[in-house]
Amino acid sequence: MANETPANVPAPGSTAGSEKTGAIEQELAGIEDGSFKNEGHIPNPEEAIEALGIPNWRELEKKIVRRLDMTLMPCVWVLYFFNYMDRASIGQARLSSLDSDLNLVGSNFSTAVSILSVGYVLGQLPSNMLITKIRPSAYLCGMALVWSGVSAATCGVTDYRGLIGVRFALGLVEAPLLPGAVYLLGCWYTRKEVALRMAILYSAQTLAFCSAGLIAAAIYATLEQVHGLAGWQWLFIILAAAGSGFAMICFFFLPDYPTSTTGSAMWTMTEDMRKIAAARIIADRPSTSEGKAGAWEGLKLSVRDPKLWILTLMNICISAAYGFSNFYPSIVRGLASSWGFSSTIALLLTAPPYIFAAIGSYINAWHSDKTRERGLHYAIPVLVACTGFIVCLATANPAARYGASFIYVGGMYIANPLIMGYVSGILGKTPEKRAVSVALCNLLSQIGNFTAPYMFTPSEEPRYISAFIGMMAFGIASASCAIGLKYWLIRSNKKLLRNAERNGTVYQPYVT
Repeated sequence: MANETPANVPAPGSTAGSEKTGAIEQELAGIEDGSFKNEGHIPNPEEAIEALGIPNWRELEKKIVRRLDMTLMPCVWVLYFFNYMDRASIGQARLSSLDSDLNLVGSNFSTAVSILSVGYVLGQLPSNMLITKIRPSAYLCGMALVWSGVSAATCGVTDYRGLIGVRFALGLVEAPLLPGAVYLLGCWYTRKEVALRMAILYSAQTLAFCSAGLIAAAIYATLEQVHGLAGWQWLFIILAAAGSGFAMICFFFLPDYPTSTTGSAMWTMTEDMRKIAAARIIADRPSTSEGKAGAWEGLKLSVRDPKLWILTLMNICISAAYGFSNFYPSIVRGLASSWGFSSTIALLLTAPPYIFAAIGSYINAWHSDKTRERGLHYAIPVLVACTGFIVCLATANPAARYGASFIYVGGMYIANPLIMGYVSGILGKTPEKRAVSVALCNLLSQIGNFTAPYMFTPSEEPRYISAFIGMMAFGIASASCAIGLKYWLIRSNKKLLRNAERNGTVYQPYVT
């Protein structure tokens, strides 16, 4: 169990190796109960880490981050890559014989895309309330094996009803991964480090869409009707086999929690490093008064916080605004056909905008961490993406529309990773509240994922005028929420600073 044996550290002011007095949460209570209180003086949050009595803690902290970047980040990236590859591949399957083989007509495909969100919603919150009590390494990798099996089962589907059943089950078993991974990142990385790591994690989603087209093109060109199976069936089989193999490898390298006695941190970090890893996360929490533990208490704290609902509305809107994802192959197929290109070339043309988006997300998130600013780094790319939608509405020229896709794909995917960094940073006073907040924000965003496919009516293919109008409106709404939240947090920080100056307690502001 992940939390059953918390690491113990020397009491504040004692030397290393003195009598142990309890869990890190208790021994660093100087931040929580005002032990460092000194009216007229604002203590530095690092005083709590220095109280551990480890003289070279700053050097060890750098080693901790490097170890995490070599173990935690590659594991969650690979798991999320295959998590998204399995669901994104339905868009590529349509460029094979999926529609005709399963007799899909009208809005059948849109429903098959949307139904995954229903399972996704049902699975996320219970999963993240559970993950604080169990081993993430075993749980997340185990679920990856399960969803790989469900995804492989898609190749056995023979009709629309079967496709709906498999897609619903796929959403249910894929649900734990993203909120669980975001929660785990927040347990190890501080707020000044997390935006770039979220961008790296979310780039797995971006590159999944990019790679799905390239992989599908190769499979359709070489395996179509081999052993009597259609290209889209081989696509699901190969992706599931690769995903399950990587899941088994990740089990050995994915760390659990800083206070765990299991996971790769037990052999990649020293005991002092694990103590510092736990202490620095506690010291990094915003200066608010919430502090009760427990999954149900975390749920109550989350739903009572208005900031969660603003972030959730942002996430719903951007989820609807990048509703083009599952339809992008169809959009590009329409453009490619006007140039006389085949479906294989259309699959290849889907890749470049996603590569551009991945690079842009790294740069934007790195700068966001460096400047400790979130709102503008989120809102500006979203608004830029909306200009791409406007170009697609204004012209039917294939070259202009394909060029505009770099703008709207890039803008949306550049901004998207910052939301979960926002949630983890400003709603993470307790581990339970962070876990529940991440799950709630992400699961409710499925409202956007569920509704977006219905904006793409088959009769409007490939221009999809109604869809581009809807995505632009949702994008503007999401950017507006980000600007409003930014100014709310600025006002909240002023209040926190006044309280710190008055009471002589630690001032740890929100990242705005």
